[in-house]
Amino acid sequence: MSCTACGAPAFVADSADYWGDAEPGDCACPCGGEVFHVAVGFARYADGEVRWISVGLHCVQDGTMGVYADWKINYSPTDHLLDGAV
Repeated sequence: MSCTACGAPAFVADSADYWGDAEPGDCACPCGGEVFHVAVGFARYADGEVRWISVGLHCVQDGTMGVYADWKINYSPTDHLLDGAV
C-alpha cells in the first residue's frame, strides 16, 4: 500500500521486515476503484498479546467496505506489532 497524498509506502505491523520476500499484487474494488481508505484492526488475547491482524478497505469511489487481509499471529511476544498503532 502507498499513501495517495505523498506516495510513501505504508506498512502494517512488522510487514516492512518481510517486504523483500513479498509478491504484492494490485487491489481493486468490483466497481473498478483502486483508491481506498485503510483501517487496521488488532484482536488481542486476554493477556494483551496480539491474536489476529485484519486490514479493512473502504473504496473511495463507491463506498464498498470489506476485509482485504487478515492473519493469525502464532508467536509471542507481540508488543512490536503495535508500534505505531494509534
